[in-house]
Amino acid sequence: MFAACMNPKSGSYHVDLRLTRHMTQIALGIPDKELLSSIYRQITDAHFVAFDDKIRTLAGKIVDGTVQIFNTLALQAQFMPTALKFHYQFNMRDVAKIIQGVMLAQPSIYKGNTLGLARMWAHELNRVVHDRLLFDEDRSAFLNYVKLELRKMGDIKEDAVYEEPLIFTNFISIAKGHEAAYKPVIDIEELREVLEDKLAEYNENIAQMDLVLFNQAMEHICRISRIIYNPAGNALLVGVGGSGKQSLTKLTSFIHSYEIFRIVVATNYSVADLKTDIQTLFMKAGV
Repeated sequence: MFAACMNPKSGSYHVDLRLTRHMTQIALGIPDKELLSSIYRQITDAHFVAFDDKIRTLAGKIVDGTVQIFNTLALQAQFMPTALKFHYQFNMRDVAKIIQGVMLAQPSIYKGNTLGLARMWAHELNRVVHDRLLFDEDRSAFLNYVKLELRKMGDIKEDAVYEEPLIFTNFISIAKGHEAAYKPVIDIEELREVLEDKLAEYNENIAQMDLVLFNQAMEHICRISRIIYNPAGNALLVGVGGSGKQSLTKLTSFIHSYEIFRIVVATNYSVADLKTDIQTLFMKAGV
């Protein structure tokens, strides 16, 4: 039995009939806006059933706004992939990631707090889309699309939504002895204090790591934390050598009590070694 998949955006558009005659061909297009909104509204309705009416109403508008922004990005040539912007690939998985992040909201934290939920949505949009944009004009255009949707959500001020710091994380609650709660960082100094304590703990128990926790480094830690906390979260960290990709990943993994498995490629590294490393990785992950 054979299964094959084609990407309509790249490669050859012609497939020999001698091949396709052996297969049942199924073409799946992108669902329209109304269908996507209906799907994700049912998901959010089930999650926000324990919230008050204001939050439930806003959650529905957040779904509609997310789908509208997704459709806008998919149609704008500015956000199409090019040789320089090859990673500008926006699809339904991005919608799912944004809604997944919003659904980390808890009734005890967002009781009647529509501004807090709007800020949470803006944060998820920043992490899923804004972080991938290369140029200022792309970021500016994207923020304009978001603000356009914010105006449809009632009495929510755009400036209040994007008031700095716009950072959400759950490890501050854990560090203070509480259950994990995806909450906004109110004070950047509070975040610095928690991370410095965790860095000191790492240096004492694992290995000495000389890491300077300036604001951008702390923001990256929160980004990595958000990704690896979510189920099946994964990321590709891009930067020059010595920029701190490994150090920040090690510290973030330590904060979440995760074990790090690293593939070390040597001159005599073979396919068999790769298979062994992958099997070890799957065993550690319990797969």
